[in-house]
Amino acid sequence: MIICFDLETTGLDKYNDKIIEIAMIKFDEKTFEIIETYSCFVDPWVEIPEIISNITNIFDDDVAWAPKIEELREEILNFIWNWVLLWHNVNFDIDFFVNNWIDVSKNLKIDTFFLANILTFNNSSLNLEMLCKHYNIEFEWAHRAINDVKATIELFKNQILDFNEKSSFEKKLLYYIFNLSSEENVNFLKKFIFWEFDYLIDLEYFENEILKTIWPIDIKKELPINEAIDSSDMESYFDFWWKVEKRSNQLEMTKQVYSSYKDKKKTVIEAPTWLWKSYAYLIPSIIHSLKTWEKVYITTKTKNLQDQLYDKDLKFLKENLWYDFYYSKLKGRKNYISLKSFFDSVFLWNLTYNEVSLYSKICLWLLETKYWELDELTFYPDEYFYLRNLNCEGYVNISEKNQYRDFEFIYKAREWVKKSNIVVINHSLLYSDLASESKILPDLKNLVIDEAHSIEDSVTDSLKQRYSLYTTKEQFSNLEKVFKLKSIKHLDILTKKESLLSNLEVVDDYAFNYLDEKIPSDQWYKVFLLKEDFFQDLDFSNILQKISLDLIDIIDILKTKEEYDFSKEISFFESLANNVKNFFDKNNSNTYIKILSYNDRFWITFEYTLLNPAEYLNETLWKKLNSCILTSATLSIWDSFDYVKKILKLDEFDFLSFDSDFDYSKQATLFIPTDIWSIKNNSNEIVNFLYRFYSITKWKTLTLLTSFNIIKKIYTSCNIKLKKQWINLYAQSIGWSKTKLLSNFTESSHNSILLWTDSFWEWVDIPWEDLKYLVIHKFPFQVPTDPIFQARSVFFEDSFRDYSIPKAIIKLKQWFWRLIRSKSDKWLVILLDDRINTKWWEAFYKAFPADINIKKWSKDLFLDILEKNW
Repeated sequence: MIICFDLETTGLDKYNDKIIEIAMIKFDEKTFEIIETYSCFVDPWVEIPEIISNITNIFDDDVAWAPKIEELREEILNFIWNWVLLWHNVNFDIDFFVNNWIDVSKNLKIDTFFLANILTFNNSSLNLEMLCKHYNIEFEWAHRAINDVKATIELFKNQILDFNEKSSFEKKLLYYIFNLSSEENVNFLKKFIFWEFDYLIDLEYFENEILKTIWPIDIKKELPINEAIDSSDMESYFDFWWKVEKRSNQLEMTKQVYSSYKDKKKTVIEAPTWLWKSYAYLIPSIIHSLKTWEKVYITTKTKNLQDQLYDKDLKFLKENLWYDFYYSKLKGRKNYISLKSFFDSVFLWNLTYNEVSLYSKICLWLLETKYWELDELTFYPDEYFYLRNLNCEGYVNISEKNQYRDFEFIYKAREWVKKSNIVVINHSLLYSDLASESKILPDLKNLVIDEAHSIEDSVTDSLKQRYSLYTTKEQFSNLEKVFKLKSIKHLDILTKKESLLSNLEVVDDYAFNYLDEKIPSDQWYKVFLLKEDFFQDLDFSNILQKISLDLIDIIDILKTKEEYDFSKEISFFESLANNVKNFFDKNNSNTYIKILSYNDRFWITFEYTLLNPAEYLNETLWKKLNSCILTSATLSIWDSFDYVKKILKLDEFDFLSFDSDFDYSKQATLFIPTDIWSIKNNSNEIVNFLYRFYSITKWKTLTLLTSFNIIKKIYTSCNIKLKKQWINLYAQSIGWSKTKLLSNFTESSHNSILLWTDSFWEWVDIPWEDLKYLVIHKFPFQVPTDPIFQARSVFFEDSFRDYSIPKAIIKLKQWFWRLIRSKSDKWLVILLDDRINTKWWEAFYKAFPADINIKKWSKDLFLDILEKNW
């Protein structure tokens, strides 16, 4: 027998939150026949939070006369007995049981999430509802326990059928991985799903079968070159215009980009998104490369756009341009799996429960991946530690010492780059490569930087270095596992380990006390810009010398161990030594921003990044390029490029700006209510206005907000009332993952509203047909206490006017200028920030097109007009 069960609770904290509903179904594991059902509410002795009632539809009245958990304990244990427990993310609910003195920790368990991670790894979300959609399982009234239990049983049944349909070859590989674990739950599941198989294969077979599907590198082509290509008539290369919407400024931008290549110039081009600027820089880049044999690199901020350029735009041009050309894409080392590390890890066996799921997923993915990139997969929190040991960080993967080198994905990707006219990269790779001693972009002479408005932030993130005692201990734990399984003597490492960790703990404790004095609160997360006083009360020189010597000894010892390749571990400790040295150097304060942070899981983290990206870019990039194009829809402020010119040091660049072809006076309306009062202290008025607005429009609305508190308030105030009108209200971080939220919204945009934060707006690309209304809550200022913002503010005479406001305007422009995609689009934007009505804030009008239709009315007049016209 198997018991499938679910709990609804007052929150996610297993120690403090309470159970409010229990549902269990006992069923036959072979026939899936339901034997017995158990379901009841539980009185939690506390009020149910409003947000939980909104998600679960369970209210205080429902549990008012229900039994307490203590009264149910014995009958729950009798129902469960020693049967196998089944659920989706089963450990979460088991922990709640255990913390309520219902000890089922010794029961065997089956997790449908564990199986989904293997069988449906291509899905972007493994949420229960999303999986039910995948298997066409009817799933109604989610977050009510008994319905969730019934859905999970059906999911489990479909997963078993799904597994049975795997090929014999796939089953052999999976069976081998399951055999590498000695954990009881893995062994039980292995017997359950592999009941008719007994494949005893060895590592050599496992490796060879996977390698057969991958094949080694075999690139014999050379870069095409044709000096006779006509570049005088760029318009002729747009003969495919009949396939896409024609945009007049696109051809002019194409000519300007080609001129920059031809004359070896550097140019900043502000171009509306709808100009289709990707073709405007890709076509001249291709023509230039074909004529000169010079490679052109295209870089973007997001991997989504990088993949779009490669999979869509360049593919289209490959099929429609007259001349043949080659193109490729390249990402950073962390984005590729290392076959050597994967096989080495499998060789070590004795996998944990989570590792079995991860390695099985990767195994099946290796059999079908096209681009060899880890971001094709979705990873979950417990997997990230293992993932660090599987990616291609370190240089051993492209070394001739690696017996799998010709199969390695990163090696093949780099070989393809050598033979390509166009190489699509991302900002992170570009800026980190500039700082690397072993460059992978050595022929970087012609460069296009798309999404150039994000350069400063991208440099900051790409060059950020960090270390923590937590990750160092994890690394030693992984090392000891290798030592044990490979029977390597390691007393010498253990001695150095204890010394190193002891000294790191001294620094950690000092940093914690320093941070606690600066931010004396119970916040689970703290972050603080390091000041000079940090170095005043402790003489770091002696401790740092000991840490440095211990790390040198550890690295030297690992280099002498011949039983195993410790290249990754050596790279980790070398990086640790460098990061400790740079962070505690009192003489580099003019070079780095140093930050202390704390959270409950990782404790103290020490991190630093570049203080002045402008000087860095000028010395390492701008001066070394033959030609460079920076382009974005949002680079100017107040009709001037002075801001971006200063923060990126673009002294040698020309500046161009193209207007949009759209008629905003007819296509877009900006409404600014005149009677919202203070945006900071009038949330009730805003919530009431939004509820009325949502009730009228009912659909295709994105509301951008700047805090989770206001999201929660809007959701709890409006959700149940909107449900009664058959309107879905989806809110970030409430109920579902961002992937599921976005999927639900786009699938039902005809009756859905989305509450989102600005950071997620950068992540998503909602199809234009699914959006009609944009509500902007507040101007998107950076948090004043942000350490990086604080540190860089010193470069400005008036940091608020010259730095804070321009950054906010650029983000606001990004929000708006991503909306309209064609001449048929029509949009309504509502700005709730009343500060735009004051003289000091008039500058924010420049974030919107000059000819946009602006309406300033009372909120009631606006809603009345909207309702009548609707």
